[in-house]
Amino acid sequence: MKRATLICFLLFISVFAFAQKNWVKQKLTNRVTVSFPTAPSKTAGTTFAIKDTTNTVYTVTYSFIAQNLKIDEKAFSKLVTTEEFASEFQNSLHATLSGYNLEPIKIKQNKNYVSYITEGKNEDEKKSIFMHIIFVDGIYYSLSVVIPEGKSFNNKDIFLHNFQITK
Repeated sequence: MKRATLICFLLFISVFAFAQKNWVKQKLTNRVTVSFPTAPSKTAGTTFAIKDTTNTVYTVTYSFIAQNLKIDEKAFSKLVTTEEFASEFQNSLHATLSGYNLEPIKIKQNKNYVSYITEGKNEDEKKSIFMHIIFVDGIYYSLSVVIPEGKSFNNKDIFLHNFQITK
């Protein structure tokens, strides 16, 4: 049993490592870099995206949210850890992604940043969305993957967690 578990673990690690080998790093700001399965296109001033051969869409966008809300970065860093702010943020996601039934945001506190995790379905269009929103220095970075029903979820977690934050 232990040998089978070890083999499964090593197989998982090798698949994960292979999947990331040819990914393209896209520098968003001086602090954050995200890896895409292939080179993304800049679709707007602060948005990068690709659509793969399965019609899965990978998108990253960022916004200077603390500056736009006219809130000090330090105060904003505390604000994003609250359920109230997460709820308001989710309301804005619902307005933007009106066709999706989103799950409540899960707040993750990391050493250097706070992140929100959510996902949802659009029953009419038969698509699922998975989001990882990261708050760094008053900027939010929204990584999202939209996957058509019946298509592979293989690269979803790799994309949503394959980012680098530098000092």
